[in-house]
Amino acid sequence: MKPNPHIPVDIPSNLDEVVQRGIAQGKSVVVHRRRVMRIVRRSTCSFLLAVGLLIGCINLSPAFAAAIEDVPLLGQLVQIFGRNQPVVEGGVVSNGGEAAVTMERDGDIEQMRLDFGQSTAALYKAEFSSYPKTITITLPGTASIAVLSEITRAQDTSQYIKSVYELPISTSEAVALQLELENDADVQMEEYSNPGSLVIRLLPTDIQMDTIYSLRTLSYAGQEIREIAEQYAGWDSRILQDDSGKFFVELAQYHTREAAAAAVSGDLIVEKRTGNEVPACFESMEQYESDQFLNEYYQLLISSFSADPILDFVEEHLPGASPAEQDVLLTGLYGFIQNTDEELDWNRIASFYQAAHQDVPEYVQQHL
Repeated sequence: MKPNPHIPVDIPSNLDEVVQRGIAQGKSVVVHRRRVMRIVRRSTCSFLLAVGLLIGCINLSPAFAAAIEDVPLLGQLVQIFGRNQPVVEGGVVSNGGEAAVTMERDGDIEQMRLDFGQSTAALYKAEFSSYPKTITITLPGTASIAVLSEITRAQDTSQYIKSVYELPISTSEAVALQLELENDADVQMEEYSNPGSLVIRLLPTDIQMDTIYSLRTLSYAGQEIREIAEQYAGWDSRILQDDSGKFFVELAQYHTREAAAAAVSGDLIVEKRTGNEVPACFESMEQYESDQFLNEYYQLLISSFSADPILDFVEEHLPGASPAEQDVLLTGLYGFIQNTDEELDWNRIASFYQAAHQDVPEYVQQHL
């Protein structure tokens, strides 16, 4: 093949005219596309505005809501709330009714429906909180909730619900129900009429693993927590269930331990929680202080590259530790020294077991 071959090209005599005609056609296409996009955008905005106005009319105008009652589906919707909205309220005053709970599931979407057995929803207040995620529903004027069978089914089959329980602050005049959720669930609430109901829709979302520091009370049995809750009635608080089935009042959450510690007073404590971790049970200050002490030791075991800091910690705290704490200190030490190749003071290690009135392990004796 010859390099740079000559390829003949026919150049029209009216080249300028052809170029100008092409430019004009291009402009026409661009103008047409812009016109189409404007129409689409206007139509979309009009549709969204219409939907917004429709929902707004439903929420704000009882007369409008009554006028569309015969329209399928839309006639039953009273209010729709934002996703993960902290507080939602609605319904009408009722006297001593009963709410029934039903569960439904469609793929990754689950919903719990509170049916009030009347044409409108009974008075309700629902509060959404995180770390752990809970939905607390207070029903003034509702005497009871028929939930027992649904509680079992929810906990056994739901991919989002950890537990459902009636809070011990419930009375014969107002019921308080709490749903504790898994971390990967968002919440959307809707109120309906005919029949009156509150729908709690659970939707998939990203997992959150942030750490917070909870300012809280100690844990109490059901009857005692009522009195404790009354002491903090002026706080923006919530009642939570711990990992032993007892209850406590959480008063606030902070991003740092220092900020939480600055707010501590009386018998309040600070608990570190990550993601949707279930809160721990602390029935006494002694139990809480022991837990904090052992957590400090666990962190030392995880972060140490040498046995010296661990030996120093055990030597300092072993004499004043309880028998249970001494077991933990020596168990952690034994696990660490079995996985290190450094030269150790084995006589010092043996003295720790003797001070705790425990037999010196054979592994330690072999190195004496």
